[in-house]
Amino acid sequence: MLGELHFPGGKAKETAQWVLEVENPMACNMALGCSNACGYCFGGRAYFKSDWINMRFPEQNPLDLVKRQGLNPEGVFLSFATDPFVGINRKNSFHLLAYFKERNVPTATLSKVDVPNIKGNRNGMTIVSLDEKFNQVWEPKAPLSTERIRKLKAKHDRGEYTWVSMEPYPCPEIWEQELLELLDAISFVDFIIFGKWNYDRRASTKEARKFYREKSIEFREYCEAQKIRYWIKGGDKQVSS
Repeated sequence: MLGELHFPGGKAKETAQWVLEVENPMACNMALGCSNACGYCFGGRAYFKSDWINMRFPEQNPLDLVKRQGLNPEGVFLSFATDPFVGINRKNSFHLLAYFKERNVPTATLSKVDVPNIKGNRNGMTIVSLDEKFNQVWEPKAPLSTERIRKLKAKHDRGEYTWVSMEPYPCPEIWEQELLELLDAISFVDFIIFGKWNYDRRASTKEARKFYREKSIEFREYCEAQKIRYWIKGGDKQVSS
């Protein structure tokens, strides 16, 4: 499956559906693992721990594997098991995106590193804090959030679709910050996902649950006022028009 198109399941499927706005999206993972070394990573914390940064690649070029499958997907998401623009992934992802563009297949990417120079792609970045100290502690090998926002804004200014994953958003027990300050910084985007911090007991306390309920309301009201399409992961699934 590594390097091939597949139908994601569970929350991954929901994410791809919301981002691409298609019923049966597919995904492709160019690698397993990620050199960004983010301390909150789903894969790193839940499965591979320290081995997560030692990336594993498919035995053959993903483009060749996808071509061999001969599929015609409704849309393709890159990706859930790695950052599509770290290391050799960058070249492989670009080739895949160009291949799908030639076939008029909608695509979306989620990264902390870059956005591709492929017109029509839905360009996503994970941004959960504006604090450089947070970036240094939790995302030590990824570009700063301010740099990610700059790249998204440049895409937006050229008329391209941009979106942000604000997941996992930290509760005060993990990191003190202002939600509205972050939302104001990304208010130009077309779509935002908001989700709680996972795999940490501090995000599951009574106080943390109350915090996420309150911030979900604040997030929803902000997006609706700004007419930003949104999804609250694991909770309120309304979207603004």
